[in-house]
Amino acid sequence: MANTFALPSRQIHLDFHTSPAILDVGANFNAREFARTMKEASVNSVTVFAKCHHGHLYYNTKHPARHPGLKKGLDLLRKQVDALHDEGIRAPIYISVQCDEFAANTHPEWIAKNADGTTVGAKPVQDPFPNFNWQIVDMSSPYQDYLAQQTEEVLRLFKPVDGIFFDMCWDQPSVSQYAKKGMKKAGLNPASEAERSVYAHQVTLAYMKRLHGIIKASSAEASVYFNSRPLANIAEEAAYLTQVEIEALPTGSWGYLYFPKNVRFVRGFDRPYMGMTARFHKSWADFGGLKPYPALEYETSQMMAHGAQCSIGDQMHPRGFLDKASYELIGRAYQRVADREPWLAGAKPVTQIGVWRTVTKEYNADAPTDDGITRMLMQLKHQFDFIASVKQLKHHELVILPDGVEVDEALARDLRAYLKTGGKLLLSGKSGLSAGLDGVVFPEIGVKPEGMSPFTSTYIRFGKEISEGVAPADHVMYEKGVR
Repeated sequence: MANTFALPSRQIHLDFHTSPAILDVGANFNAREFARTMKEASVNSVTVFAKCHHGHLYYNTKHPARHPGLKKGLDLLRKQVDALHDEGIRAPIYISVQCDEFAANTHPEWIAKNADGTTVGAKPVQDPFPNFNWQIVDMSSPYQDYLAQQTEEVLRLFKPVDGIFFDMCWDQPSVSQYAKKGMKKAGLNPASEAERSVYAHQVTLAYMKRLHGIIKASSAEASVYFNSRPLANIAEEAAYLTQVEIEALPTGSWGYLYFPKNVRFVRGFDRPYMGMTARFHKSWADFGGLKPYPALEYETSQMMAHGAQCSIGDQMHPRGFLDKASYELIGRAYQRVADREPWLAGAKPVTQIGVWRTVTKEYNADAPTDDGITRMLMQLKHQFDFIASVKQLKHHELVILPDGVEVDEALARDLRAYLKTGGKLLLSGKSGLSAGLDGVVFPEIGVKPEGMSPFTSTYIRFGKEISEGVAPADHVMYEKGVR
């Protein structure tokens, strides 16, 4: 069934991970000023917090996880949602999943465990300002029911919700008592690292299906997204996603290649998609970090150029106010986006080349082959998509299998069929060769391989047919290649 959800074009992801040691949370919050600031900055959607990584809640509830520094009676989330709606701004709600300090500290038995019996992430602490990574809870424990109940409360109190954004949702292997029991029931061996990973993925798919169902039963039009998932999993997980969000803070750990590489993959699915950058110099919650306008203009321009909607990350001050300079910066960028929207609505990418994707599982993975071909084709100004399905072959005039694509008999058969329709193939490195690199999987490749070069470095001298613009010299090839 086609996805008809219209993803807002100028979003803010408003982080609010607030330590329980802060005693005046939301004290300076002014609902009208909050919403007007967003409106004046041309924002049309703001993701606001129900629950942060500390495990604390920011609305009126009898749940003991309500933030201890939130003044009694202050329903911060309600005030945010209502004020944004009054200005015609969408307000999806954020819920942290596997990072929940309150749950981990009150139920240490819910913390995921490593194979050696140690807890995943940080150890339980009492220091309100610890220098540590988050404790990671086990979704095969009763924590999953705890999370579902919190989600149901948010859905009931804010019905109908615009959407729910679940964060920190990777596959987490564990050998807790709950994980071992679940694995044995599933016929899996807890002593096997590979089978622990299989079970972790099964648990993730199960809770995604469960939470998606809970949300849609309450608010049928709500958007649902599970963050921190491998983008390569979209085909398997699309049933639980109304959109795809490419979180990529370029000046953080993602770099400027992550978005253009991955957007060329996600746009091949029947889901609206967006890019997420931030106003920070570094990564999330970089208070005082304000990137220069040209960087933000470039990042939002790149999103528009790829048919993606835009999202900019910010973090609200614990007392509940927004940084004026940040919204002057964001407003300038978003006014520029808004001015171009008449030409962007309904736009579709037109591409000639399909590149077979080499990274298949990892989240934010190091993919030198995919990185290299992205840089090369971008610099050559070719329009291309990353593909991972034979169904996508027919949409491209040329398909490239870069460096290390394993071609089995099934894929070889589909590639032959593609060639018979007039398609073209370009293979490099080991792609399409036999395991021993001494033969080809199908003869249409037209080469006779002779294995890996025995030399650490080799040299190439270009023939006159392909030497235009190349210096007349023997050029060193630093890495080993296939002969």
